[in-house]
Amino acid sequence: MVAGADAMVLTLGSFGTGASSPETVDYAGVRNVLTALASLDGARPRVALMTSIGATTRSSSYGHLLEWKRRSERLVRASGLTFTIVRPGWFDMNGPDEHQLVFLQGDRRRTCRARRHRTGPGGALTALEAAGRTFELVAEQGAAPSDLGSLFAALDQDPPGSLDAVRDEANMPLDAEPQRVRDDLDAVRERAAA
Repeated sequence: MVAGADAMVLTLGSFGTGASSPETVDYAGVRNVLTALASLDGARPRVALMTSIGATTRSSSYGHLLEWKRRSERLVRASGLTFTIVRPGWFDMNGPDEHQLVFLQGDRRRTCRARRHRTGPGGALTALEAAGRTFELVAEQGAAPSDLGSLFAALDQDPPGSLDAVRDEANMPLDAEPQRVRDDLDAVRERAAA
């Protein structure tokens, strides 16, 4: 499934319960792909991961889902792979004139719409300027951009070695995470260092 891949887009999404819980789909799906990649000699594809706007929220009705999405982001950052993490708003609520893409960082604006556009997670693989960046994607009234590279270049990169994105709230301490999550992070880091 992953052999020979130069790049991959991960857009996992759970239904919220049972076999399709956030832990078994949003998180374990990313963990399993990273484990499969580590078993291949020399496999170093670029990874674009789509999570969700509000991934750093700790007190909401979506908190449980968002915590697992944030944990999946942490795995990708710890993997040592070239990555881009896209946190889109809602895709299906745009007005007909909302084509202007806005990239944000810090995950503070949580009630915005995104545009299904070539910038979704796949667009992040074609722009070198997107590497190592996490951003929220929303759409506002205006024209679609013609140059995505300059939008990505205006973003700050995530700090090397950090589990969280640049400007994210420090509200999910690693020592308070479940032991299985810390074990997964340790395993991903060990494979990245090998």
